[in-house]
Amino acid sequence: MITPLPIDVPEAPAPAAPGRTARGYWQEASERLRRNRIGVASGLVLLFFVLVAITSPLLAALFTQADPRHIDLLNTFLPPLSPHHILGTDDLGRDELTRMLYGAQVSMGIGFLSVGVALTVGAAVGLVAGYYGGLIDGLLMRFVDMILAVPAIFLFILMSILFKPNTITLALIIASVGWGSIARLVRGEVLSVRTREFMVATRSLGASDAGLILRHLLPNVLHVLIVFGSLYLGQVVLIEAALDFLGLGISPATPSWGNMLTNSETFFFHSSWLVIWPGVTIFVTVLAANLFGNAIRDAFDPRLR
Repeated sequence: MITPLPIDVPEAPAPAAPGRTARGYWQEASERLRRNRIGVASGLVLLFFVLVAITSPLLAALFTQADPRHIDLLNTFLPPLSPHHILGTDDLGRDELTRMLYGAQVSMGIGFLSVGVALTVGAAVGLVAGYYGGLIDGLLMRFVDMILAVPAIFLFILMSILFKPNTITLALIIASVGWGSIARLVRGEVLSVRTREFMVATRSLGASDAGLILRHLLPNVLHVLIVFGSLYLGQVVLIEAALDFLGLGISPATPSWGNMLTNSETFFFHSSWLVIWPGVTIFVTVLAANLFGNAIRDAFDPRLR
């Protein structure tokens, strides 16, 4: 009697263990940013100053009940923690805390407006130059080279003379110099993206130039804009303070952190708080912006993935 050979019946495959879901670029970048404690703390500091700038009239009404332009020659150079003057008064008797609060509104407003304008103009020029190339690229980039070749301080002085500085005009003056750098960065990124397979395939399907630029190129250079904007914010705050200090920025009647330092060095040994409060605030803001910008760069730079 012949015994049948055993037949191996394949076992049912075991259920696969749930693996990790593939994460996208933005999720990984956000996670890397959250792990950077210094960067997150710096971002919170910037957020604090932004909230102070937005709510400065309310905060002034709650804590000082004073007008930033009110002059009281009978109470000049009052030290900090004086009655009704938490941070003291300046050489004209104006309340320092009130001027610091309203100064945040001007300085931070100029900073974010300048960054927004510079990113918009620079991104538009870089996208157009990188996408079309050829003569358009050559003309736009030569114009950018001309802007970057002229000393920035010369352009600031010239435009401050031609246009009366206020919050909007000063922001536009600063942005008119800063957009060239972002244009070159965006152009370089576009040159590396426009020849990739998905761009060629989308173009072959009949997509328009505007659709290719806005729907495909712009999202691929967005990380460059985020990094540049976060780093450029600190530079703008410092530039605005320097222009105010030189008398080329906001009028001293309107408080800003920069013009609060104007003539304050004269009273440094007599009333050091006139230099300390705005100086420390500018230092902390610029430091927080640079640290947050570095954290953004480390998180969003594809070469660090």
